[in-house]
Amino acid sequence: MRTLCLLLVIFLLGCDSSGIEPEPAPVRGDVIDVTTLVTYTAEEVSQLVGAYGIPYSARYGVSFYVMEYLTVDTHGEETTASGAVAVPQPFLRSLPMVSYQHGTITRRSSAPSRGDTNEAVVGMFFAADGYLSVMPDLIGLGRSPGLHPYLIADVSASAIVDMMQAVVRWSATQPWSYSGEVYMAGYSAGGYTGMAAHRLLEAEYSSEFTIKASSLMAGPYDLSGTMLDLMLREEPYPQPYYFPYVLFSYNEAYGLYNSPSDFLASPYDVTLPPLFDGMHGGGDINEAMPTSPIQIVHPNVLRSFRSDLNHPFRQRLRENDLTNWTPRAPTRLYHCAADELVPIENSSIAAQALGEAATLLDPSPQSGHGDCAPLAIASTRAWFNSVSTSGQ
Repeated sequence: MRTLCLLLVIFLLGCDSSGIEPEPAPVRGDVIDVTTLVTYTAEEVSQLVGAYGIPYSARYGVSFYVMEYLTVDTHGEETTASGAVAVPQPFLRSLPMVSYQHGTITRRSSAPSRGDTNEAVVGMFFAADGYLSVMPDLIGLGRSPGLHPYLIADVSASAIVDMMQAVVRWSATQPWSYSGEVYMAGYSAGGYTGMAAHRLLEAEYSSEFTIKASSLMAGPYDLSGTMLDLMLREEPYPQPYYFPYVLFSYNEAYGLYNSPSDFLASPYDVTLPPLFDGMHGGGDINEAMPTSPIQIVHPNVLRSFRSDLNHPFRQRLRENDLTNWTPRAPTRLYHCAADELVPIENSSIAAQALGEAATLLDPSPQSGHGDCAPLAIASTRAWFNSVSTSGQ
């Protein structure tokens, strides 16, 4: 009888017969795995960055790590995500964090955690200045399963913040320490996801993270206005694959239609979905697209959408606009006036809506979307270094 009672107590208390408490269940922001990918000397980093047109002399070498961690998907279900972490070499005592968000990619292997991508080089650019550089792949990219929730604010923000928490927890076991300062950055789609993360950090995580400065570059913040108007034009667009990327992403997240045939015209309802499997790049998808992206939409759906200002897709785009909040940290919106992919109106509207903390800066009015990037990133680096109090 005593044995039975003892077993009952053990069961109710949730411990084993040795009296050892069970391991706590994993939670969002927990580290699953970290592996060292490569280490570069300062000279090698300078060469990598210089190849992208940014004059640069690295102060430190960089160790590049790949991290897997826990986060949630668009439906709030637990999932895994990956990202890259770049750390200055030799190790410094106290490191401020730069959280850098990548631009639009469809191929999983183009994510920062691959190590040899454009986006990874940008992260190393900051790390070689003495920052703990964090580069989330985001959901559905890198080692994360499923379709990437392209330009969906909340799930992108949570994946970014969860990785930042994972990096802080991991850093507590490493030779360096995290100083407590955070600098947010991102270009193009990364400007959008960076802004979403900035908003979330100030709203819910201000006791954990102190944002010192935020540089959000060439992002499509005005989805339901500027970007939608651009996509609805019967005109060629240089990167037509952006449009179905949004359509598939929003349909996956919000269940707008039962199948692609409900909203895409033939043959695009059949030919486009397989190209968003994480194995194809934007160029592959563009080859299967008309130059005017709106032509992929079924005519009846397009007529309904144009006539209904409360169409469910319009409503979801409005929910994901990032022009309805006020940051506390100093925020710069870099954007070149000649941007042909993401019009500068996105940033001018956002700057006006975000209030006094936000400033719109045009580093090169004549530059397009691609040419603007190295100029904006170089200006961001100089600004962060002028703000940092951690001796960078």
